[in-house]
Amino acid sequence: MGKTYKSYDPEILKKLQNTQLTILEDFIKVCSKYNLDYFMLGGSGIGAIRHHGFIPWDDDIDVAMTREHYDIFLRVMSEEIGDKYKLLTPLIDKRYACNVTKLQKRGTKFVPELSKNLKCDLCIDIDIFPMDNIPDDLKLRKAQLRNTWILSKLLYLRGTGSPIIPLTGMKKKIAAILCHLIHMVLVLFRVSPRWIYKRLQKEQKKYNNIECQYKCPLEVTMAKRAYISQDEMYPLIKVPFENLEVNMPHEYDTYLRRLFGDYMTMPPVEKRVNHCPYILDFGE
Repeated sequence: MGKTYKSYDPEILKKLQNTQLTILEDFIKVCSKYNLDYFMLGGSGIGAIRHHGFIPWDDDIDVAMTREHYDIFLRVMSEEIGDKYKLLTPLIDKRYACNVTKLQKRGTKFVPELSKNLKCDLCIDIDIFPMDNIPDDLKLRKAQLRNTWILSKLLYLRGTGSPIIPLTGMKKKIAAILCHLIHMVLVLFRVSPRWIYKRLQKEQKKYNNIECQYKCPLEVTMAKRAYISQDEMYPLIKVPFENLEVNMPHEYDTYLRRLFGDYMTMPPVEKRVNHCPYILDFGE
């Protein structure tokens, strides 16, 4: 429910980014072995094209996969790199009240300010977003987007009654009260994160058995604009990202402009975002 921005010590940020690069490198090795497709998503996509690496202040890596390849990755991950990493979803840890799948480095800690009230272990990681079909019918698509948005927010509010609210004045006070009340009701009636997440997944997968023009990572904040067609995505192309080569959609410019507009222009400081760590431990 929003992000904040916090400046890092440059050496600490570089160390964090290098750790995330190692996770990404191992993720790519597994994808290559099993012929699994992925591409750099969101700010990581901007970084790949505009900076050939991280956006200078960025502190995370996001990748997208088709649902089919995402499911395969979940099945083979433990066998391939489970000694170094672990996955986090509400189906794996019932205390995790968030919709984002995380590939975490064991023995580390990375707890953002907005997640400091979550009870589960949060580590240095990369985020993996499955892409599901969205219907061609605009009314059905709006309903799917609305339902997944509501379920994602309910899932987050199950974990905390004090989210970051991007409002001011009386609107912020009213929203804060509502968020706290929703959290208390979910806790009172023992609605588990796992229960909400299962219903979220059901809604996300609703149209995967029918032919649709677009796929979308429905868990991202900008899901309304994050859709991509088969022709825009394939064939995937290789671009440099720091010391690695990573995948981007064939028509990445179309995709990134749909998401961000003029993504090649650097935003002013007041519009920059990162995950503002509350706890950061490299496990050394």
